[in-house]
Amino acid sequence: MERINLTTAWTTSSKVAELANAFHLTAPTLLLIIGLVGCVAGFCAMYSLIITWANQLFKERMPEQRKTEIVANLKRNWYFPISAMAFFCLNVSLTLGYFIGMLIAIAASLIEASRIPSILDFVKQHRKGFQVVAILTALGICWSEQVSFYERWSASAKVQALQSMVPIPIDITGFVSVFGAVVASFFVYFCILTFWKEMMRVISENSVFDGVTIAEMIVYGILIIASLILIVTSFSQTDAFYGAEYIYDIIYTSDSTALVKGNIYMALSNSGNDLRQPLFAVFAAPFIGIPYLFGKLFGASAPVQAMFVNTVQVVMLFAANFMLSKMMKLNPVKRVCFMLLTSCTYTHLLFTLMMEQYIVAYFWLILCMFLISEKQRPDRIVLWGAGGTLLTSMILLLFMSEKSPRRNFKEWFADMVKYGLEFVAVMLIFCRFDVIFYLPSNISYLCSFTGKTVSIAEKIYQYTEFIRNYFAAPDAGVNTTAVEHISWQMNTVTSINFIGIAILLLVIVSTVLNRSKKSSLLAAGWVVFTVVMLLGVGWGTKENGLILYSLYFGWAFLVLLFQLVEWVENKLNIKFLIPVLSVGCSVALAAINIPAIFDMVNFAITYFPA
Repeated sequence: MERINLTTAWTTSSKVAELANAFHLTAPTLLLIIGLVGCVAGFCAMYSLIITWANQLFKERMPEQRKTEIVANLKRNWYFPISAMAFFCLNVSLTLGYFIGMLIAIAASLIEASRIPSILDFVKQHRKGFQVVAILTALGICWSEQVSFYERWSASAKVQALQSMVPIPIDITGFVSVFGAVVASFFVYFCILTFWKEMMRVISENSVFDGVTIAEMIVYGILIIASLILIVTSFSQTDAFYGAEYIYDIIYTSDSTALVKGNIYMALSNSGNDLRQPLFAVFAAPFIGIPYLFGKLFGASAPVQAMFVNTVQVVMLFAANFMLSKMMKLNPVKRVCFMLLTSCTYTHLLFTLMMEQYIVAYFWLILCMFLISEKQRPDRIVLWGAGGTLLTSMILLLFMSEKSPRRNFKEWFADMVKYGLEFVAVMLIFCRFDVIFYLPSNISYLCSFTGKTVSIAEKIYQYTEFIRNYFAAPDAGVNTTAVEHISWQMNTVTSINFIGIAILLLVIVSTVLNRSKKSSLLAAGWVVFTVVMLLGVGWGTKENGLILYSLYFGWAFLVLLFQLVEWVENKLNIKFLIPVLSVGCSVALAAINIPAIFDMVNFAITYFPA
């Protein structure tokens, strides 16, 4: 199914071109003005309809005071839906799906405005610290949206001027982008304030980071600093990870440059935030907004700006690994051992540099897993974060019900439908109806990345290699034939990796021995899920690029191996087995992986210098 792109259709219309010339404007600018006027008209119409709807709906069902209260709330909070409309306009993707989605999102903001007596009083109730963080984050997000909006529309105007061979006419895009960012800031501020209030509640109620000793903090601090040194030394010498001329497939099959240049972390409707990550910007922007703001305020160069953003990702990566250790109920010594092991795996070192979307998705996934292990089911916002940043994480929807699927299947299934529809509602609230509207074409496009043309034997080769490569560097090097430019790629896998097979067998043994532990069962279930996605569906096998999915899919193998060693230690009563093996394995992994990372970075410096 081909998307109906209003920008293409309208700007190529001769009538629109004539009208634009009459007003000395470019066709995209004229279209922008028409769209803004249409949105304002749509808002006024919806506002009137909501008022009428509220009067009719509550006339008989609710007391007169309640009806009056609903209408009064709408009038008192009139600025909130206007601010929301400005934000969605900044993210505008002039396709029919987005246009319909924007109307739905504005209607949702009107309904929200009708529910709260005074939004200003509501935000004032939050602690000053939250308010400061929310203000700074909102400024960063709106600044980012303003820059993205201006670049997108001004570039469109310049292209049209070049094609028509006439001077660039008056362009008001800059003014519109700044004005829109200012108006949108309150809506973003409200959303960020609500987000952090909920997040702090979740973290506090579940003691996510409680019990960390001073010694642990010192070790984790050293590991994070080492990661930051790797980032600074690499990013200052090469732009292959964030800003190269070629935006795809420089390092493995990554899209890092395209994602960073498109500011995927805060651009709601960026093409990268498709069906796979429909709410990625919603659940990434609260963490990235302040670093982005500081980078802009201090006039940071592209490498420094990338360092700021990636520093946040690295902290999220360590936080996710720490939550894994808490999920496993490890004591402080074993937690340090586990964190040391994860830091020396090739996956961890690779994603310290790769500015992909998987760290954010991994963070939300592990937080969701942690809550399931602690309280049977995660909080809604955590499930939305996990599923919104990578849709496959919605498999955890299975744990949202308190009912048993075996004893109360109907009630359990009803809960699945209920929570699934809630997730869809969140998508609609944040203007992602376009994802649903273009679902058939999105699915058709994504199917091109599956292994339909890859034989089952080749999938097995790649899957067993994937298991091994989570821990140790893959067989990779300089490639001049995989894509149009020189790149660093994995060599074709032509046989079964027996180390991967051995790890898989040990994982099965660990699952059996540790079946009484909920964390083991969750990890084992995730291993089964990797078999379905990577071996069955063959996701990514067409490109021979499973290394990029190792962070998101591979953590369960390390968890089960670590728990196997822990079982042996407890069974044989061998003290310090885990510390000794952890240090030994960490040294061995570091000896293998650090030189491999340096080889990759040296390639990037040689061919893509900063």
